[in-house]
Amino acid sequence: MRFKVPHAPARPPARQPVLTSRAALLALMAGLLLAASEVPAAASGSEKAGSDQTPTDKPSKDAPEDKLDIRISGIKDPLLTNVRNRLETFRLSRGERLSRRRVRALVDNMEKEAASAVRPYGFYHAIVSSEIIESNGAGWRINLHIDRGPPVTIVDSEVVVSGAGAGQSDLRDWQKDWPLTSGKRLNQITWEAQKSQALELATSEGYLSARFVRHRIELDLEKNEARTELELDTGPLAVMGTITFNQDAVKPGVLERLPRFKTGQAYDAWLLEKFRLDLWQTGYFDDVEMIEERRLEENPPQVNLVVTARTRPRNTYQGSLGFGTDTKLRAQVNWSRHLLSKRGDSLDVGLGWQQKNEEYSFKTSYRLPRLAQQREFWTADFQVRKENQDLKVKSDDSDADFIELTNGDVIDYSLKPGKLIVRDLARGYQQIYETWYAQYVLEKSTFNLRDFTIGQEGIELQPDELNELRDTGSSIALGVNWDWPVIRGSAFDTSGHHERAWIFTAQKAWGSEKEFTQAYASSNWHLLMGEHWKLMLRGELGYTDAEVAELKLDVDGVPLELSATSLPNLYRFKAGGSRSVRGYAFEELDNNGIGSNNIVTASAEVEFNFRPDWSLAAFVDVGNAFNDWNDMSLKRGVGVGVRWYSIAGPVRVDIAQALDIEGNPWRLHFTIGTPLL
Repeated sequence: MRFKVPHAPARPPARQPVLTSRAALLALMAGLLLAASEVPAAASGSEKAGSDQTPTDKPSKDAPEDKLDIRISGIKDPLLTNVRNRLETFRLSRGERLSRRRVRALVDNMEKEAASAVRPYGFYHAIVSSEIIESNGAGWRINLHIDRGPPVTIVDSEVVVSGAGAGQSDLRDWQKDWPLTSGKRLNQITWEAQKSQALELATSEGYLSARFVRHRIELDLEKNEARTELELDTGPLAVMGTITFNQDAVKPGVLERLPRFKTGQAYDAWLLEKFRLDLWQTGYFDDVEMIEERRLEENPPQVNLVVTARTRPRNTYQGSLGFGTDTKLRAQVNWSRHLLSKRGDSLDVGLGWQQKNEEYSFKTSYRLPRLAQQREFWTADFQVRKENQDLKVKSDDSDADFIELTNGDVIDYSLKPGKLIVRDLARGYQQIYETWYAQYVLEKSTFNLRDFTIGQEGIELQPDELNELRDTGSSIALGVNWDWPVIRGSAFDTSGHHERAWIFTAQKAWGSEKEFTQAYASSNWHLLMGEHWKLMLRGELGYTDAEVAELKLDVDGVPLELSATSLPNLYRFKAGGSRSVRGYAFEELDNNGIGSNNIVTASAEVEFNFRPDWSLAAFVDVGNAFNDWNDMSLKRGVGVGVRWYSIAGPVRVDIAQALDIEGNPWRLHFTIGTPLL
């Protein structure tokens, strides 16, 4: 017996079609009509059919309703789940009693439905047997046993991709990995899923007219064999068309530079989603709706966009209070004015405080879009920061404790105008943020004279020894920095990389009182390895050409050296802490507690996700901040930690040991937030 099986259209419906012969279809229709005239119901019983009890064909309406308890044996998932879903309607009840004749009619239909439910998985000769058990008139238990029989095997399979997109790598991989090859069991569920996947791949590549011009399964149920044919025609490549903005927040020209694609570029669903997110991230809008107008009849097919955006409230106020082992207590208050005018300019103002170093900060940032060929902004930042610093030194590099010499305040006033350019990389899939700027810094630092002791002896620093540390000066630097984040996923599944780099110089030639040059680069990688493992690598390198003052002291016959850079405090490097070399205190690794010209750090960490939202980690860190490249003295730390991926972000608790300090002390580190940001 041979017949062709009807198939779904090119885009498959939600419910999978069932392959059946004409005789089986007629029997199924007759059974459904019979079931419709009866009342399905459900519960459990204990007496078997064929007992001495005499069934009543006309039960009393006043009697309690019957229920059906359907039990299935002989098969496993996914066949079992499909059978259960098909039989679910038989559990419904109209609140009346069922006679044995009605139950028998329902069971006959159940057998037909159960046999039909296993056919999509390639079993066309299933045998279903049943047992009816009555529980003293209180309900019925139906035992169905399914012998699925021999499967239908594919003896010939042809899968073809044609059209303009036949050479696309994703479609070639789909064709190469086709699972229903010769010798495999016929599975129509897999067949339809693979068809849907192919259409999704074609659409994501811009082939919106893709369709199946051949999709046929030919069955020979006498031999239990099947032959399959499938051909996907991708059609022509669709392109991006025009964009219409329906909004009154900003004037024309402000949003037109926002898309990462151009008119005539190949259609890309991912870029459209990023365009919607980029619109929302401007801060101008509360809600963004984007409608695609697909004109597939044109040559080439074109997709126009209609964007409707609702203006958000212009002001946002935020406040936060937190604690970390690096900063101790900290607090921050921010005010954002998302739209100062229809030019799209915005203003952010923030106040911050942290207990560590008694640091206070005030910062304002202004941004104005430029109507240029690419996405550009004029920027201006003004900042005032004050922190209290300890001038300290060690008599030996392996000592656990510092000797505090004196204490002072450092106040920095900074004005930084610049131009931000957002450059698209990898066809818009990535973006790099490039900022060219000039920065004026006025710094005031005062270290107060005080007594200190070493053992029983005491000395007092003289003013001439602190001339290099008492300073009020200004600098004007010109530079450029780059920020390149490529971050995907969330929680443990966050992966990608994040690079930062900058170079700037301050010279007396353009009015700077101090001269220095600095270059810096860092890279941070998160690499997923299977479902439960992740590798994190981090490194940074910074170099500064700036004057260094060497102060020499003699304390009770013990020579001490102070190495103090003339670099403004804003630009100095410090290492140590939860995001640097763990095992050492926050910003502990530098020259004398006031920062250094150069930095080198690196870290490797492996993380194991042992249950949802929880992970264990082990790591090794190395690095230091220093003024003299001949005396880097890189410090090492190792440790373990636990991660909790909460709604507020990753909570990281680490315990680390400093390997290069006498006694190898342990230190606890606590942070919130992903290290990639």
